Amino acid sequence: MPFSSPVTLSRRRFLAASAGVMGAVAVTGCTGEEGDGVSDPVVELIRAAERDAREFAAADTSHGKYVDALRLIADVRRIHAERLAELVETPPESTAATTTTAEPDSVVTCPPVGDVRARLRTDSGHASEVALESEGIRAELTGSVSAACITAVEVLLA
Repeated sequence: MPFSSPVTLSRRRFLAASAGVMGAVAVTGCTGEEGDGVSDPVVELIRAAERDAREFAAADTSHGKYVDALRLIADVRRIHAERLAELVETPPESTAATTTTAEPDSVVTCPPVGDVRARLRTDSGHASEVALESEGIRAELTGSVSAACITAVEVLLA
């Protein structure tokens, strides 16, 4: 049975809380784990956050009452991508390129709200797994990303 919080969380409070948590985590210091030949799982989280930021910002009238919420989530996911990029020694090439401009020939569209919910649940699960396998700042930041994604689904897109 899903848990429903009696606390009313406005979009403004959600953005402020997410940004505050991300900022607080970033201020504590950024230390990457040494690589042992295995790709950094945070890179996948960065790419997912960048994709979400880009696509959710393209929400239009076809998304009905969720347009503002999707654009707010896009802002939060952009912040996630930026903060997560600080955790990796060499951020993915897509970090600089995709957050500033899209390919000239590509048209960015926001998926339907049901797909957004499913994607955010998946992103939350991946971030949670990385958090459980990490220590220190990596665990804190990826745990915050997981919490923000599931909060977006359960509060903003409910």
